[in-house]
Amino acid sequence: MANVVNTQVLMDGARNTTVKITGVLDTSDVATTIVIDPATFSPIPTKFRIDHIDYSISTPLEVRLLWDGTPQLDILPLSGRGRISFWNFGGLQNNATSPTGKIALETTGYNTTIGGTPLVFSVVLELVKQGV
Repeated sequence: MANVVNTQVLMDGARNTTVKITGVLDTSDVATTIVIDPATFSPIPTKFRIDHIDYSISTPLEVRLLWDGTPQLDILPLSGRGRISFWNFGGLQNNATSPTGKIALETTGYNTTIGGTPLVFSVVLELVKQGV
């Protein structure tokens, strides 16, 4: 089997959207992969703001979220499980110098000595569309 990363849009409204990203890793870390593309939403935003993140990630895996652009910028590294809210100060804003509006994901920490058990992750992002 090979690594599998899926993105599912749970809700796509006029202003807000909720996206679930899941992964099953059984061969290696996930290289930088675009997981959210504004062109797949309606109405199409130019970029997103992140208001909440819910996550559950197998140990010792770490999931890095990145604003896509030149250069790509870290949004947040995630490990373990939890919920983080950013809405009370205006959310996490895309501050890439030349933003594409996309969000990328990569992992670190994949370890083949875990006994052949796949490492898994789930990340739910509550987003606000900007530029619509």
